[in-house]
Amino acid sequence: MKYKIIILTAVLIPVFTAAQTSPQTITLDDAYEQVYENYPTAGKAEIREKITELNTRIVQSGWYPDVQISARSSYQSDVTAIPFEAAGMKVPALSRDYYNISLDVSQPLFDGGRVASSRELEEHTGRREQAAIETELREVRNQVDQVYFGILMMKKQKESLDLMLDDLQEQLDMVHVQVINGVLLPGNELVLKAERIKAEQQLTQIEADLRAGYQVLSAILGMPVPQETTLETPDISKAPVRISQETNRAEYDVFEASRLGLDAQRDLTRADRLPTISAFATTAYGRPGFNVFEDDFQFNWVVGLMARWSFRSWSNAPRQMEVLELEKRNLDADQEAFTRRLNAELRQAEEQIEALEQQLEQDEEVLELRRQIVAEKRSLLERGTITSTEYIIELNAENRARIDLEIRKVHLVQTITELATIRGESWNEIK
Repeated sequence: MKYKIIILTAVLIPVFTAAQTSPQTITLDDAYEQVYENYPTAGKAEIREKITELNTRIVQSGWYPDVQISARSSYQSDVTAIPFEAAGMKVPALSRDYYNISLDVSQPLFDGGRVASSRELEEHTGRREQAAIETELREVRNQVDQVYFGILMMKKQKESLDLMLDDLQEQLDMVHVQVINGVLLPGNELVLKAERIKAEQQLTQIEADLRAGYQVLSAILGMPVPQETTLETPDISKAPVRISQETNRAEYDVFEASRLGLDAQRDLTRADRLPTISAFATTAYGRPGFNVFEDDFQFNWVVGLMARWSFRSWSNAPRQMEVLELEKRNLDADQEAFTRRLNAELRQAEEQIEALEQQLEQDEEVLELRRQIVAEKRSLLERGTITSTEYIIELNAENRARIDLEIRKVHLVQTITELATIRGESWNEIK
């Protein structure tokens, strides 16, 4: 019995945990946050930040002293010898084996601004990459919008079909009684049954599409989103006031960081035209030393200043700066093209919102008229003065009007949300 309880507990705990962790209701903002925190692209932001930090530290080390230790041992076939002997003077003989271990230290004193320009270049590169990652996440946000609102629209269609099925079943029960009593012909009942089967087929297709939509949403968010999960429609009653008229797209950060990066490259090119100056010191122990006639191990040292200047860098600098200027002009052209596309998208979205608001008012009027017509046809059908086919025609028209109204409501919310995305609003702006 004890082991059965343990096994049962082991089985129920994961099920209970899954039931607790699976969200029963999620908002569009929850979906955005899930993407921003857990989507694979989002992890690149932290990695890029670390890369920038490490590269900046590497560049900054250009001002640190450079210390090198070297050792050498060799044997040579001949050595320098004095070709004569003086009376009373012993000419020393030099050894053919050579040993040396040395410590070299150099400290940059002037680099023309190379380190500073390289550091700025790395910082702007990191900023550009971060903005590019944000741009990728914006694309994922667009995918979330499409799937999320697609599910909401399908749910509205399902609700409308459920209402239609209830109405059909109610009228079918009434017509069935009238057929039995001889008030209506059997064909009227058959028409209603066929229409109900057709509506059930549509409902089956919508349910299949809903399952597919939830699976796609789960794949994008990287977490299970059961079909029982409720997706809340964003409240955008105040969205037109909250959404600013200014754009805050990450692409502009990419352009600006790229432009600053080109400026840093230009400064680095200018620095390459200047010499570098550094101080150095070397100490060594070996044989022979500076005095080659003392054939024993000895310490020695040397200090000094060293300057280096590259004529090739100096001569190529004007051409490199011209290339950078052309790249900046290309960048300006790309930004101008992006701004034009963005303004076109903004105008299109704003005009679509105005059109949807007007159409919604008309949809409500059409639906109210259709309801009145269906109510009239229902009364006539109950009295047996019209056929069920005439009633079905008007019922379908009412159902289409209801679906048009509900879908257009969701479409309006989606368009306003997309407008916020186009303008580059923050992840938490629309709730």
